[in-house]
Amino acid sequence: MADLLTAHLPDSWHGRRIDPDFRHMVRLSNAYAHGRLDGEHPEEALAIMERFYHKPVPPEQLPDAYGCMVDFYRAGEQAAAGTASEPDNGPEKPPAFDYQCDAGYIVAAFQQAYGIDLTREKVHWFRFRALFAALPEETLMAKIMSWRTMDLSEYEGSMRAHYADLQERFALPAELRGGAARVVSVEEHDAAFLARFRH
Repeated sequence: MADLLTAHLPDSWHGRRIDPDFRHMVRLSNAYAHGRLDGEHPEEALAIMERFYHKPVPPEQLPDAYGCMVDFYRAGEQAAAGTASEPDNGPEKPPAFDYQCDAGYIVAAFQQAYGIDLTREKVHWFRFRALFAALPEETLMAKIMSWRTMDLSEYEGSMRAHYADLQERFALPAELRGGAARVVSVEEHDAAFLARFRH
């Protein structure tokens, strides 16, 4: 990933011109999280690639182009690595956020913290992830992420009940918290999608 402070944020990736706006990667994340990336039905991934790449991708290059798009997504995630504000989602912790479920909170947080209207402005994916990871604690989105990942065993009595109520009030749907069967990894999604074009 490019150094956010010293390097030009890329508008081409692995030799292809791209639209680096955060919306395409949010769509990719939503499709993955909500089970819409499927080796049998690749329409969602193809629609995202059509928006992400400036030029149509020839059918024989689709597997490579998809892999490069996922690589761009991961590079943006690396831009957010090491920030103090974003909770660490270890194997025991529930997800802190979901772009689809929390869209309104995220829009409000960016407006409050940075004066950026995400409904109108284009923001490079790398920059978006860095800003999202560093949302100030005063924003409701930052508070919600903290509540969702809070270990209630550290609290007792009325404080524990208060935070349990907040966790329940702002809980993500059960299927996003491991309550329903879903593919375990992004790599499995990638493999299923790529296999569709190799046969």
